[in-house]
Amino acid sequence: MPTFGTYGVVDGGPAPISGDHAELREEIAVRGYGALPSLLDGETVDHLKAVMDEVYARQCEEVGGEAALAAMNDADIVRCLLAYSDDYMALATHPTVLAVVRAVLGDNVVLLMQNGIINRPTREQFQTNWHRDLNYQHWVCSQPLAISALVCLEDFNSETGGTVFLPGSHLVERFPSQAIVQQGEVTPDLPRGSVIFFNSMAFHRAGVNRSNRVRRAVNHVFGVPILAQQVDIPAMLNREPPEDPWLQGFLGYRWNPTRNVAEWRRQRIAQATRRA
Repeated sequence: MPTFGTYGVVDGGPAPISGDHAELREEIAVRGYGALPSLLDGETVDHLKAVMDEVYARQCEEVGGEAALAAMNDADIVRCLLAYSDDYMALATHPTVLAVVRAVLGDNVVLLMQNGIINRPTREQFQTNWHRDLNYQHWVCSQPLAISALVCLEDFNSETGGTVFLPGSHLVERFPSQAIVQQGEVTPDLPRGSVIFFNSMAFHRAGVNRSNRVRRAVNHVFGVPILAQQVDIPAMLNREPPEDPWLQGFLGYRWNPTRNVAEWRRQRIAQATRRA
């Protein structure tokens, strides 16, 4: 007996979003972004700001000065902070942040990058250009491949240069016309310590900082393991993998290519031994 499809039938389709952070996850699915206000306390935020400035100074020294970063449009970007500070490792693995990310992407998640962004009132930030966090991709998909979590270390608004989003742009392949951009762009107004979650394919940009203070933030991009890390985080950490198998995968130890067949097999043998 042949089986035929349906026409004009509305049963089926994706199940409604429910469970933990359901409203936030629905915002991410529909608008492309949503926020958890005031997740971090003031003392934690102040400490993270101070550490970011220290790491940025160190990274400038690593390449011969800030002018070298400016020449490659990388000034005021602080890359892979967790390799320099355990406090930023704790931020990348914050239980609430990971709960949201895992609810959206599932359990197989890898940290693709963690970057600090410094937006000064006296300097144009390269990140004020519209972009996706999965750069140079001109397609969209029905399920998210990556979620960004932007931690606000200052108040975020149109005055301080808070991030500007194009709602729904994670569902559109091409960058829209300027008329649509000007009508639709939105800057969330959030206190410091908040976290903005967004589909990494959503178009966004840093705002212009018109205040008299520096605006700092930390962006994380979490993805499914078919995506590669921006830098080799296990190599930068230069330490033994964590004992937690999930954390091994999250940091990239599990998903990075092995150097040869024998090493690949030894890893699998060790995993099988632990399960036995």
